[in-house]
Amino acid sequence: MSSEPALRLALRYCISERITFAAFRSPGGAVTLWAQQTPELDRCESGFWWELNDVFLFSPFRAASRTPLIRSDVELTFGDAEPHWHRLMECTGSSAPMASRQHVGTSREAFERAVAQAREECVTGPLEKVVISRTIRLGVGTEEAGSLFVEAVNARPDAFVALVSTPEHGLWLGATPERLILAENDSIRIEAIAGTAAIANATMDPTGWGAKERHEQRVVTKSITGSLIDLGARTITIEGPDVLVAGPVAHLRTSITATLENRTVEELVNAIHPSPAVGGLPPGLARARIEALEEGDRELYAGFWGPWSADGRMELFVNIRCMRVFTDHAEMHVGAGITKGSVPAREWEETEYKADSWRELIRVPSTV
Repeated sequence: MSSEPALRLALRYCISERITFAAFRSPGGAVTLWAQQTPELDRCESGFWWELNDVFLFSPFRAASRTPLIRSDVELTFGDAEPHWHRLMECTGSSAPMASRQHVGTSREAFERAVAQAREECVTGPLEKVVISRTIRLGVGTEEAGSLFVEAVNARPDAFVALVSTPEHGLWLGATPERLILAENDSIRIEAIAGTAAIANATMDPTGWGAKERHEQRVVTKSITGSLIDLGARTITIEGPDVLVAGPVAHLRTSITATLENRTVEELVNAIHPSPAVGGLPPGLARARIEALEEGDRELYAGFWGPWSADGRMELFVNIRCMRVFTDHAEMHVGAGITKGSVPAREWEETEYKADSWRELIRVPSTV
């Protein structure tokens, strides 16, 4: 990337000055940085996403009625030519100090205990699936965040890579393989991703995957397709599943395309997210069990984020493979889908494989 020095300088400046910004790279696209001239976030009332253009829209896992967004007051695109990153000096950052907290990560014992309880509820009750996540403390902080973003852009060409900072949410870094929705005109594309295997053990033939993984994939695909039918979508086409390689792991993926008529893209997003891939089924019960079984608030993990232009291209991704970055450490979030066929030790191993997507880039040991 010929503009890498300018990109690193721009990111370092945004982080050190605590500017509200989003730097991102969609698969096949260029790195873009949108920064606000003022630090305070705007929020969009429910029902008005159709008015938004050139904003970075994002939501925590526990969505609210007013969706936060980052404006593109200053826009930089990093391609063959280096942009004038000094334009960022037009921006004023937050005067509040960066939040800090002491967190030691989720122990294996606590995670496997939660998995065992969730599995039992899938066997005996109405719960069909629930995603249980854990946090891992990493020995990297704000000084390394910009470089890690650049490393992920180079190493994960098929991922949506984002580095986002706001006064309310802190600094977040993610490289997700999961596109929630891509919409242009009346055409929409959704990816149902579920089922995970270590890349060393994954066959590229989806029919050769285990029953649990194939069941997880069918559940997510069925849920999304059902939501499309309920919203009156037409010309629904389902392709797959195929196998998606995402760094050290692989997933089963089904692509769903449709034509949306008389409904807004916002309505569709609210209908399909959070999908069973990050929440579970039934949705309300799964969310209740997540709150009861997990040790902390997911915050932006398993929410969505991405560039949004209602007059053009609307693209949102599920925020997985992500971490919140503090001054002297980061907290990475990883999860596993629990069903009646889950084995706690194997679910722990699955989260370890997913965590390696960042640990391979960081090249430092993590502490639990």
